[in-house]
Amino acid sequence: MSETVEILKLPARLDSLDTFLEFLIEKARRAGASQGLLGDIKLCMEEILTNIFFHAYPDGDGRVEVSICAHSDGMMRVEVTDWGIAFDPVTFEAMDLERDFADRNLGGMGIVLARELSHQMFYQRSGDVNRLKIAFLLDLG
Repeated sequence: MSETVEILKLPARLDSLDTFLEFLIEKARRAGASQGLLGDIKLCMEEILTNIFFHAYPDGDGRVEVSICAHSDGMMRVEVTDWGIAFDPVTFEAMDLERDFADRNLGGMGIVLARELSHQMFYQRSGDVNRLKIAFLLDLG
């Protein structure tokens, strides 16, 4: 299994989403990810990336960098970097699902879903840089 890191940098815009997802899915497929895991990766990354596209750069254009690497330990690691406003999806407090629907705050369920679909998630803010590291356990049989 190759441990080469591959990187894609694009504008933080919704029209970049398909290119990012195709990049990630192709690399995951090459690493041996099952169809089920490919679906989980796609949904998780769609949630993470669209959150950045819509919220990280309220004052204008920005960019996103995505790197991916499959490791010999059976983990595929994705790192998402942006230079937008700070946001830690790891500690984001999910809405209380026990509350009446009309009393809940809007939003946030995509981040909760992304956390559930990944094996591990780690966030770091360094200066003006957000780094989200996401690990998926490859089901290599």
